[in-house]
Amino acid sequence: MTRASVLLVGMQPGLGGMHLPRHLARAGLAVYFAGVRNSLASRSGHVRALHPWQFGDDGLAVEPFISCVRRLQPQWVIPLDDLSALVLQQIGIGRLHGSEAPLPSDVVELVRSSLGDPAGYPLFAARRRAFDTARVANIPIAPQADAATLQACLDFVGVHGYPVVLKQEESVGGVGAFILDSEAALRDFTATGAFGQAGPPWVIQAFVAGALGMHAVLADRGRVLAQLSAVQVQRRSDRPTAPSSVVTLIQHDAMAASGAAFVAATGASGFHGWDFQLDAAGRALMIEHNPRAISISHLGHLLGSDLCRALATACGAGSGQAAPVAHKPRDVALFPDEWLRDPLSPSLQDAFHDAPWDDRPLLTALLNERVRFV
Repeated sequence: MTRASVLLVGMQPGLGGMHLPRHLARAGLAVYFAGVRNSLASRSGHVRALHPWQFGDDGLAVEPFISCVRRLQPQWVIPLDDLSALVLQQIGIGRLHGSEAPLPSDVVELVRSSLGDPAGYPLFAARRRAFDTARVANIPIAPQADAATLQACLDFVGVHGYPVVLKQEESVGGVGAFILDSEAALRDFTATGAFGQAGPPWVIQAFVAGALGMHAVLADRGRVLAQLSAVQVQRRSDRPTAPSSVVTLIQHDAMAASGAAFVAATGASGFHGWDFQLDAAGRALMIEHNPRAISISHLGHLLGSDLCRALATACGAGSGQAAPVAHKPRDVALFPDEWLRDPLSPSLQDAFHDAPWDDRPLLTALLNERVRFV
């Protein structure tokens, strides 16, 4: 019998989704990769084959993806980064941006079954679309507005006060997000070349004091199959908007309820993740949605809700969830984030260390790449 398989798609270089291959393979799935060679996920020893697919001088040719899908016949396609999610969403609606040529129906249907209802795809202005969805689904959110001009920012501040967060629509990992705590800082920033009409649009968001929370799910056609929450313990650099390097895995009912409402409202499938601010009143305010796996998506086995095993079951492989484990909070030192931040960090000894010791090709690639964070 042919082993159930998944196709990971990585169109951007970097760390995105690099831990998924070994956890998907452990769950009983054959793992393949389509995309750029400098995506670290492609270097995993659990990836059976890499199929190059990238932008060229004439844009993105879809034929390599079509031939790859038809040869491998995967049960699920998984985007690992924001660009991959956007490209697959375009395939899911039937044609790539800028092309009038329709795509083969079998490929379109595979992508739709992997990503969910095309009506819910945040094809463009993804951050704005996510907040529109949250409002419709009655999900608590941090106040946000478009920020095309200084005056729009000042009007927002007049209602919500300082500090505020200015974000580019396509910011990733906190890069492109800036916390401003005064009118002078706001005016100085908007006078720079970074803020203007060119490039991705900007949004302004009220700053919410409190802990950063995150929630990851594996969904199928608007229904959550497995989920996991975490709270940030340590950032991977001194930058206030830097991603996490140490987290505490928890069960969090408010984040789980918001994730489930978002998935139901969009008819989503696949891996999704959200960032929340957990304020002093105990509210979880959504500040960002990612239509892809996030840094904790592979860690559900530590808290009894294994997203990768749930996907394997949905693909007809595996035998359902693993045996239940204690649902008590669990500290995790994310690799290589905490190790690069401080090689002598106590968390590398005291917490679960997420290093891929059993994936030597990936570990070797990480060491050779000399990854540096901002």
